[in-house]
Amino acid sequence: MIQLSACLIVKNEATLLPRCLESIRSFVDEIIVVDTGSNDKTVEIAHSYGAQIYHFAWVDDFSAARNESLQHAKGEWILYIDADEAIDAVNAAKIREIITRKDIMAVTIRQCIPQPADNIAVAFYTEYCRLFRFHPQIRFEGVVHEQILPAIERLGGRVLRTDIVLHHWAYAANEEKKQRRAERNLRYLLDELKKMQGDPFIYFNLGMTYKELGQRDAAVRFFHCALEKDDGRIKRELIAYTHLNLSKLYLESGDYVRAAYHARIVAILDTANPLSAYILATLAVTNKQYNEAVFYLETAIRIAKDVTGVYPNVELNLSRIYLELGSCRSATGDYLGAELDFSRAIEFNSSAALPYLLRGNCCFMRGDRGRAREMFERALTIDPSLMGARHGLVLCRTDE
Repeated sequence: MIQLSACLIVKNEATLLPRCLESIRSFVDEIIVVDTGSNDKTVEIAHSYGAQIYHFAWVDDFSAARNESLQHAKGEWILYIDADEAIDAVNAAKIREIITRKDIMAVTIRQCIPQPADNIAVAFYTEYCRLFRFHPQIRFEGVVHEQILPAIERLGGRVLRTDIVLHHWAYAANEEKKQRRAERNLRYLLDELKKMQGDPFIYFNLGMTYKELGQRDAAVRFFHCALEKDDGRIKRELIAYTHLNLSKLYLESGDYVRAAYHARIVAILDTANPLSAYILATLAVTNKQYNEAVFYLETAIRIAKDVTGVYPNVELNLSRIYLELGSCRSATGDYLGAELDFSRAIEFNSSAALPYLLRGNCCFMRGDRGRAREMFERALTIDPSLMGARHGLVLCRTDE
C-alpha cells in the first residue's frame, strides 16, 4: 500500500535535487517528479533515486504544474516539496507518525529559511500546509505562490498545526538567479492582479517581490494595498508580516514614526515574532532611550527562546542580541548587568573578540582591573589588531 507520495515540480535543478531526494527517499513510498523542461542532468538524477518522471509543458502557472503531479500520485497522503528543500530524519519520523491519524485532513509544516551569517535573524520559519490527504477536490490555486489550503478549507477538513520542520535553502541561489526569479514572479503577479484585483494575497506578494527587487516605494505601496484589501481571508500571520515589512522599510528610510507604528501592530498580531521588539529597541537606541531599548531587547530574547509558549517564527542571532543588550545596559551605567550580557554573548559565540573587549570595559569601569586585563588579553588572542583591547591593557597597567 502506498501511504505517502512526495510530489515535486522541477526545472534545471541538478545541483540541489540530490540533497532533496536523498532526504526523502527513506520515508516516502513513492516520488513523483514533474519536469517542466530541464536541459541539464535533472531527469537523470531523479531516475537514479527511483522517482517516477513525468513531463509537463510549462504554461506560466505553478498550480497547473503542481496539479499535474497530483494526477500521478497514488498515495493516501501527499507531501509536496521543492528541489531546494530537505527533511531530516527527526522530522521524517514525525511525518510518518502523523499520517497514521484518522481525524485530520492536512498538516502544517514549518519551513525553515536560513539567513546570511551577518543577519540579526539566523533563520525565518514560515508555516505552510505541505502535507495533506489525497482528494480529487484538493488542488492548488494561484499562478505563483500557489496555495493548497483554500481547497482544504472549502471541504471543511481539519488542519493540524505541528512543529515539523522542512529546511529550505533559499540562500543557495546566486544573485542573478534570484533577480530572474523575482522578475518572473512580478510578471505573473501583475497578470493575476488584472483578474483578481480584490485579493490581498496578490498585493502582499507584489509587495514582497518589489522589496526583493529593491523598489522600495512600490513595495510600500503594495503592502499598504494588501492591508486596505484585507477581508479576513488570508492568514493573520501574513497581515502581521505585511506590517513588519512596512516597519523595516520605514526604518530604512528614516521615517521612525511610521516604523514604530507598524512594529507595535506586529507585536499585537504576531506574538511569535521577536523582530517587532527588536525594531522598537533599535528606535529606542536612535533616540538614546537606553532603558526602553533594554526592555524591548529582553522581550525579543524571551520570544526567541520560546518563553512565551508559542513557537518563535524567527531564530535570532543571540550572540549579537546580547551584545547589543549589554551595550544598552552599559549606556545606563549598569556595568554589572552589561558584563553578564557580554558573557552570554560569548556563550553563543566564543570566537568573536568584541564581547571580550566590551566585557573588559565593564570590568574596568567596576574597578576589577585584573578581570579587565584578562578579558582584553583574550580579545587580542582572537584579534591582535583590536586597538580598543590594546588601549584597555595600557589603562590597566597605568592604573596599577
